[in-house]
Parts: sequence; C-alpha cells; structure tokens
Amino acid sequence: MDQGIVSAFTEAAKNTFRDMFGIDARPMEASELSRSDEHGWGLTGLVGLAGSVQGVIAVRFTEEFAGKLLAGSGVHAGSEAERRQLEGGLVGELCNIIAGAASSSGGLDFEIAPPVVVRGPNHKIGWPNIAPVIALGFEVEAGSFEVDICAKR
Repeated sequence: MDQGIVSAFTEAAKNTFRDMFGIDARPMEASELSRSDEHGWGLTGLVGLAGSVQGVIAVRFTEEFAGKLLAGSGVHAGSEAERRQLEGGLVGELCNIIAGAASSSGGLDFEIAPPVVVRGPNHKIGWPNIAPVIALGFEVEAGSFEVDICAKR
C-alpha cells in the first residue's frame, strides 16, 4: 500500500476527531485486513475515490461508540428510530470529512463519492481487487474505530 495514502488518512482521522469532538484519536499499527475477517463493527461509512487515487475507504464504528459520539455532539433524538438515523448520518458525515481532508493532503488529489452507510452486526464489504485492504485502527477513551483503505494511485 502506498504509504502516502495511509499517512494522509491517518492524519485526516486524527485531525477530524480532534477538531469535531476534542478527542485524541491514537493510531494503532496499520495492518492488512483479510477480506474474510470477522469483525465487531456495527456501522460503516463507505466512500468511493476517483482521480489520482482510486478505490474505497470505510470508516467503521461499534453501535455503542457511534451512540457516544452522537451524544457528545449535543444532538438529541426523540425516538429510537431517529437515534439510529442520526447515528448513520453522523457516520456517513465523518467518513465524508475524513476522505475530504485526506484528498487535499500530501499531494493527493482525488474526488469522493457521497457516503453510503451500512449497518448490522458483522456486515461484509465486497472490496475491489485493486489493492490490499489496509486497516488503520484508532483508540480513544470512549472506544475505538477503524479506517480501512483499499486504494491505489
């Protein structure tokens, strides 16, 4: 995997969480994700990349952590259905912001598609066969999240 792409997404995720939530997101060591790995994520935001970088990124959360982020944002839901909708919107927007920030750093210049959010325990992503999928895990006090990258220049 192109280290410039990995670095851009690492910095974008750290900066997004610092700026939006005042949270220090500590990156863990990047690793290659097996396409058949089981996982514990309940919500995933997906964004397609096109231009000088092509591929897909995913920003993944547990349902619990997404709920904590929503509560920390000051947005309150009137019902369970509204809470679930707002959590999905938050995950999609975080994916969009992280991808947008990465697109303008380190000499990268790519377009991003509107985000799509997938929900459900152990949902599967059909990654494109263009590059390995790199998992960038992040730890924060209230939980963890992951940015997965399958992209090439």
